[in-house]
Amino acid sequence: MAEIIAVASGKGGVGKSFFSSNLSMSLKTAGNEILLVDADLGGANLHDFIGLKVPGKGLYEFLKDKIDINSVIAKTPAGVDFVGGSSDVLGMAHITNFEKLKVLNRLKKLDYKYIILDLGAGTSFNMIDFFNFADKKIMIMNSEPTSLENSYGFLKVALYRKIELHLRKDTKFSEICNKLRSKSMNYPNIDSITKALIQVDSTGTGEIRKMVDDYKIGTVLNMVRTRKELNVFYGFESVTKKYLGIDIEKLGFMPYDISVSESIKLMRPYYINNMRSDMAKCIDDIRSHIITKL
Repeated sequence: MAEIIAVASGKGGVGKSFFSSNLSMSLKTAGNEILLVDADLGGANLHDFIGLKVPGKGLYEFLKDKIDINSVIAKTPAGVDFVGGSSDVLGMAHITNFEKLKVLNRLKKLDYKYIILDLGAGTSFNMIDFFNFADKKIMIMNSEPTSLENSYGFLKVALYRKIELHLRKDTKFSEICNKLRSKSMNYPNIDSITKALIQVDSTGTGEIRKMVDDYKIGTVLNMVRTRKELNVFYGFESVTKKYLGIDIEKLGFMPYDISVSESIKLMRPYYINNMRSDMAKCIDDIRSHIITKL
């Protein structure tokens, strides 16, 4: 089965789609069969980064028109196969749980080494569940305080969602599940969840602790202008470990590069047209760390 790589961000505008598209080209250049999927169901624009003027058929046709998934896979100027999303269909961002599972299970069975899901920003159930389903989970951020705050919030909601789905199998944990769903501040950290579990049934804490220990996240810092900004990695790693118990893998960084903006405006796939650039080298380094660390 294909390995699914989910790329997420706590807020928009941090370079998530740029990273997803160029990571796919880097993996393809390294000899892997790659499928890039625009899973930003309400704001699909990933096709712009791989040289396609229009996305063509995609997830909407697969789900709503019941077209075979192979029929919505497009070849691209970037050299990677592609499944587009739908940004102009009312309600597309709010697919049902059945439809979500249908997408994930069908993608998983396709004949690719890696399938990259470019997720929408924010903490909708669909984005969180796509993220948690993935074999490799990557968070893109920059050094701005808003990006760091939203990235932490995304990971907190994603982890709590995973715990809640596990606990809801047993009705004695229903009150804890309700609190996890209603507002994450009901449990400000992972220890507060553990304490609540002990009060109900202490035997459930071991499974939750293992779940947290196994919840590995990779982070990429984008638009880095100075070496000092890299300290963001260490601060973010410390906070997530202290409050959520999550281990963060620092996968690398991408420098600020004005040519990236020009490439996007021209709708030219950046990586394959700038393979000797510092940016491409950084993406290759991140690619290697994704394979070996996550």
